[in-house]
Amino acid sequence: MSFPKIGYQISLLLCLSVYLFSCAGRKSESPSFAVLEDANYTALEVWEKFKDQALERNGLFNAGITPHIWWMKLELKPTDKAEDRHYLKLHNPHINKLEVYLSGSEHPQWVMGDNLPFDQRPYWDRDLIIPLILKDGESISMLLRVDKAGETLMVEPQLMSESRFLEKNKLETLFMGLIIGWMGVIFIAACFYAWKLRERSAIIYALYIVSLTVWLGSHWGLGFQYLWPNSINWVDKSRPTFNLLTNALFLFLMLSFFPPLKKNSKLTYGIYVFIAIHVYLIIDLFIRPLANIPMESKMVFLRLIIVFSIFLTFLIILYLVRQIRAGVPYAGYYLAGIFVLIGFNVLIQLHQSGISLGMTSFVFDFGSSIGMLGETVFITVAFASRAANYKREKELLDLQLAQQEKGKAERLIQVQEEERNRIARDLHDSIGGMLSSIYLKASQIEENAAEPKLTRELKEMVSRSIEEARSISHNLTPLHLEEQGLGKTLKNQIDLIGKQHHLKINFTFDVGHRLEPATSLIVYRICGELLQNITKHARASEVMVSLNSDTSGLEIIVEDDGKGMNPDSSKNGIGLRNIRERVSYLKGNLHIDSNPSGTTVIITIPLPELPK
Repeated sequence: MSFPKIGYQISLLLCLSVYLFSCAGRKSESPSFAVLEDANYTALEVWEKFKDQALERNGLFNAGITPHIWWMKLELKPTDKAEDRHYLKLHNPHINKLEVYLSGSEHPQWVMGDNLPFDQRPYWDRDLIIPLILKDGESISMLLRVDKAGETLMVEPQLMSESRFLEKNKLETLFMGLIIGWMGVIFIAACFYAWKLRERSAIIYALYIVSLTVWLGSHWGLGFQYLWPNSINWVDKSRPTFNLLTNALFLFLMLSFFPPLKKNSKLTYGIYVFIAIHVYLIIDLFIRPLANIPMESKMVFLRLIIVFSIFLTFLIILYLVRQIRAGVPYAGYYLAGIFVLIGFNVLIQLHQSGISLGMTSFVFDFGSSIGMLGETVFITVAFASRAANYKREKELLDLQLAQQEKGKAERLIQVQEEERNRIARDLHDSIGGMLSSIYLKASQIEENAAEPKLTRELKEMVSRSIEEARSISHNLTPLHLEEQGLGKTLKNQIDLIGKQHHLKINFTFDVGHRLEPATSLIVYRICGELLQNITKHARASEVMVSLNSDTSGLEIIVEDDGKGMNPDSSKNGIGLRNIRERVSYLKGNLHIDSNPSGTTVIITIPLPELPK
């Protein structure tokens, strides 16, 4: 499947950012060290054991899931002759307890770690930092007692001058800020999708982003530094809690965005079982103090979690592959995001296994974060694509509904016109014929009547009735509108009204656009209704009717010198109501300006771009 351009652009930007951050600055010195399992040794005993031992290790020390406390001896020499102040960084912010001994000392210089308040650290940073003064030509021997018993232990000592340390910290802070900012943008987008699409999966995605962001902050050590610096018991619980919550929300998100293809599917049941296990573990973490869990149980649990994660990843991939094979849209986006996350996790595992990949520690410190970032890019693109598709479908549906409504309105107008034509024919053929017969009879009576004055009055009344019937008939149905066109038909109607009501009507018609028959008929009705209102209510002596068209549409102006009216109080009148409805149907605008000296009505109607 083809991904939108935005997916490629964001992915390229992500890779470029990772490369620039990971390659920025010169590499710092990784000091040599030796390690020793603790067997209740004192610091003096450890100094003695390391006395003649060569420091052959360098780089990453990975003890895996270990039941032991470990001792490390390091020989530290300045990395920059121009600077005395240096910093030792361990690249592991989650050591339970770290004791630092200098130059053969029996008592620790500093004690720090997750099991101690944050403000006990000699340097306030998300990672464990040891500040040192190293002058040119000098060296310092250091012992570290690293307590991570029952958990995974990995440290990668790195000695940096102050300028290099501040530069590296600045870059890492900037990168973390970019990731958190990106998560904030995605959260807002997810809330927008939830609001616009009324979709449950968008709400779950917003919650997933919140949980993921908090987990990243906890994983980086920012949670302990800024959110819970004195909550020692919560420090150890925060990472597994939000990790489990993030996984559970992702599974809910996947099932919501891609509903199961079959009911009672074993694969779907398996995913729900994993969700239930996640929820159970979260509740257990809240209820049970970690101090009450035996170390052996912790180690077994961590090993099971590895197998658990591999099997869960397999289930997710299998579920998404089935969705793709079934032709479900956007499943490929989720699968691509999962593979990005897996790719970075593989890099981390290779690095932790001791395989040199020629990359700096930055990629491995933030590998999980980068993988999560890549995953959210593809998931967000999936939501954006679905939103765009929904928008297109909605626009198409709105267009179809508008066409249906227009068709109904046109059929209604056609029925009305047919009824008007029938009534007009009845008036002309029946009432008109009867009145003409009465007029002839009155003429015959007048010739033989003793009182011709009465018969003349009767003839005049019948004559006016004939004219009124003819006028009503013409108003009901415009004769020869399609053959003669709107301009000539209106001119005939206006001449008839002017003659009948003794009105001076100035008429101008400058419409260069070819109007559709339905539009011409409605415009004719609007003008007729306006003139009828003038003859009935305005008491005017002169009227101006003007129809003009330009590129913006059709403009109708009807102005009289009558007594005026209050447009607001007349909104419910049948005449104005009919005019407003017809103008609204044509998507036009109606403006009425009235005062005691007369009334001006201006109507503008948009017209399609037709050749003149």
